[in-house]
Amino acid sequence: MRGSKVIVGVFSYMDDLVRAIRKAKKEGLDYRVFSPMAHPVIEENTMPQASSVRLFTLFGGILGCIGGFALAIWCSLDWPLRVSAKAIVSVPAFVVIGYECTILISALATFLGILHFCRLPDILRKVGYDPRFTDDKFGIAVGAEDGKEEAISKILSECGADEVEVREGL
Repeated sequence: MRGSKVIVGVFSYMDDLVRAIRKAKKEGLDYRVFSPMAHPVIEENTMPQASSVRLFTLFGGILGCIGGFALAIWCSLDWPLRVSAKAIVSVPAFVVIGYECTILISALATFLGILHFCRLPDILRKVGYDPRFTDDKFGIAVGAEDGKEEAISKILSECGADEVEVREGL
């Protein structure tokens, strides 16, 4: 999070949190949202665009399909084995390996895409985290430069925050 300070707002109701998210986004602030459960309304307001992980899956699937067929064809050409007068390169026989490689490589590419876009969290330091966010409260942590703490605290209070706390940032 950008800024030398972090302002943490604790909310009891999701509607108030969504209002704070919209205000923070409108003001162009850097924020992080904490919630006890996943909810589509929070996801829509924090990530309006579709995830790019699906492109990793698509390219992994294409690469896996091409690789599976290429492997099977290469092996057939390198070690030819005629079976009942069929051609050496008989595509129907290679569908299974092509399909399996498609699934395998697309799954691995999806996993790598998730690791890339999620940026593994810093386990030892969770800026703005409060244990109540896993029980029954919602929270938003907003990064602030020096001198802007009051304005951001006021925005969070106007949105219905139960508590607003200023903490040291990075």
